[in-house]
Amino acid sequence: MLLTACGGSGGGSDTAATTPEPEPDTTDPRCLADSNGPNWQALAEVNCPRLSQYQLFSDGRDPRVGPTGPGLPFAPASGLFSDHATKYRFVFLPEGSAAQYRDTFGLVFPVGTVMAKTFALPVSAAGGDDRLMETRLLIHRASGWVGLPYQWQADGQDATLARTGKVIDTYVMVDGVQQDFRYQIPDVLTCRKCHQGRTDNEVMTPLGTTARQLNHDFPYAGGTKNQLVYWQDNGMLADAPAPASWPRAVDWQDTDEPLALRVRSYLDTNCSHCHSDVGSGALSGLRLEMWRDPTDYLYGICNRAQGYYGGPLGLTYDIVPGNAADSVLPFRLGAQRHTDNAKDMMPPLGRSLADHDAVALVRQWIDAMPAKDCATLD
Repeated sequence: MLLTACGGSGGGSDTAATTPEPEPDTTDPRCLADSNGPNWQALAEVNCPRLSQYQLFSDGRDPRVGPTGPGLPFAPASGLFSDHATKYRFVFLPEGSAAQYRDTFGLVFPVGTVMAKTFALPVSAAGGDDRLMETRLLIHRASGWVGLPYQWQADGQDATLARTGKVIDTYVMVDGVQQDFRYQIPDVLTCRKCHQGRTDNEVMTPLGTTARQLNHDFPYAGGTKNQLVYWQDNGMLADAPAPASWPRAVDWQDTDEPLALRVRSYLDTNCSHCHSDVGSGALSGLRLEMWRDPTDYLYGICNRAQGYYGGPLGLTYDIVPGNAADSVLPFRLGAQRHTDNAKDMMPPLGRSLADHDAVALVRQWIDAMPAKDCATLD
């Protein structure tokens, strides 16, 4: 889903190539139409200048309240890191339609599907208060998936289409400490860098909507239930095998889960959209989908970081087992846009700050591996 601005797991699409989208028309009657639920015609046909014109949320001034019509909240097991932003995700499927199950790659969604993801920054040391920054839509039109970023206005009345992106000087509260930084809303072309494959640079796809990332409990209004089971029970998921065979990712912050599984779930969400056979990072030789063998060269074990200059430390290998300090992977995950060389950052888009807790977990995982001398394996 456009929901990542470069981050998420997922893959695959059976849709046709997308075509350039028209500039928004502020007077288009399709955007001005009133309905009791989503404005399906406008969603299918036109880029409306204001988010509220699509009528996706029960409160047009606050997407956190909930969706209209068939909208359903969802979340991946391990979320994408986006400068500590809180995410509010909803999926809207056309009436009578369902997503098609796939075991390894992302679910296949029907034409008419809309995904909405709102980003809000925590701004209070006491917690419980966040500031709306943007809402990103990923719309499956007849021509293919279209990504549209909307920036929330300072008065909170609506969000306006930001096709060219936006850089905002702001702050976020992290563990009671204010961190000043520049928040980046992606432009439409930047969205494509993560949501389209290297082998077909015209086709956009959702990210993060894989069976493994959706296979966990979610607190619905009527009670907690496994997301895939809920979708299946409500006619939103087709062709799924028995639940016992579903792959499973976990919340990387869940300390009851094994260390390696937590790290692999995090990398799956935050890295594998590019580091896959069809992603923009394919030429790096690094593959970080969760279904890969984590002891393999392709997963980074003693894998020379292709195309990377080594950074200020002169690092060579993505993962040096038993030695996180000499590994490229945690170093690049820990680089920040405002304090480090931007070309050291991974992912290179979708964040300015570093997820220090996740980086520490990755380091712990690497240090716990049986040591190897990668130089002897070249």
